[in-house]
Amino acid sequence: MVVLNASYLLVLLFCGSGVLSTPLCLTGDFDAQLQHILHTQVDYAQDPELIISRVLDDVRATLSQRWQGFKLFPYGSLTSGLGTKSSDLDISLHLPNFNYSSALYVIEETRQLIQKQPDLYIHLSSSHKPTHTRYSFIYIPTQQRIDLIYQLFTSGEEVIATSKLLKYYFSLDKRNLTLARFLKYLFNIHGLTGSATSLVSYTMYLVLIFYLQQKNMAPPVYVLQEDTESVFYRNWDVNFNELPYNTTNIENLHQLLGGFFKYYSEFNFEEYIVSPYTGRPIPKSALIDIENLPKEHFLNNFFNRTILRKISSGLNCTELCIQAPLHLSVNKGVRISHVYVTKFKYFVKSVARMFADLPSESVLRAILLVDERQEIVPNRNNSTGDVMNQENCIEVS
Repeated sequence: MVVLNASYLLVLLFCGSGVLSTPLCLTGDFDAQLQHILHTQVDYAQDPELIISRVLDDVRATLSQRWQGFKLFPYGSLTSGLGTKSSDLDISLHLPNFNYSSALYVIEETRQLIQKQPDLYIHLSSSHKPTHTRYSFIYIPTQQRIDLIYQLFTSGEEVIATSKLLKYYFSLDKRNLTLARFLKYLFNIHGLTGSATSLVSYTMYLVLIFYLQQKNMAPPVYVLQEDTESVFYRNWDVNFNELPYNTTNIENLHQLLGGFFKYYSEFNFEEYIVSPYTGRPIPKSALIDIENLPKEHFLNNFFNRTILRKISSGLNCTELCIQAPLHLSVNKGVRISHVYVTKFKYFVKSVARMFADLPSESVLRAILLVDERQEIVPNRNNSTGDVMNQENCIEVS
């Protein structure tokens, strides 16, 4: 039997949840406050590349006791430069001859290997579904949750490609990455992400990328797929060129962040689709017939009429219609509930008003405190006797 010490139990309790409630004191101008928030609340404490390398080395050595010829592909926020204090590490495991019927056996074999090394791992859970098989554990040296995804009938190539795509977009300009990291944190503390029926982090990133395309800070996906060798997954091209992109946009972070909320407070979600592939809003009416599809969908020579018909009939637009950048017949907003759509719309409108009405040095504190009714929460001053100005301190979680 494995005995867990107190620190490991804390990992189990809080892994995957946000950071613990802590006073956050904001002083200085907007940029200084934003960097302070990222450093104290968001930044990953260790070098992600070193962590990923260490985890892969140990997991590879463990699995090699049973299997040979497998491949490990890390993906997700840590590999995209978007990792935070609470980030898990997702690893796609490609096993030779792996199939649906062998999944339960493979899970059990993995569990036995993991439990033979209690100095390295703590078993958490496993799941087996028609779309994927997952085994989760804590990697003790970094006290981090690892999700091992076995390659089956799932989008293994696609999730790796989309992770690579996010890393490309957010490395084009340091402002892009700063916006992505802060918005992930902001949406998380206000309950706009983290649930299957909410705006999951990946979808939020697509919404941000689309906004950056409107600001001429990122190219459309279709441009990245021009003159490149196609790599197909289920008839969809998941390859792209990492093209250099020089923007002429000189807006500062205050202007860009405020612009994000203003743009989506005015966006007509009832009639238009958020499409990072085309880099512009698409009328939902364009899906009525393939002849009405945007011209960008006809530029890929491998998109025959069957593929175009899948886009036209399969996108299944809902209240928030957000076209996946590579698998173009998928609406990433399809599972977002009406409750979350309503909350999202009120939130962006409320924050947009704050950017318009408040001085720059006051706006971050205000948007951190806005509650689910889109009102300002009364000041919760730091009562610990800190020598810093108590009026600038708030509690966040």
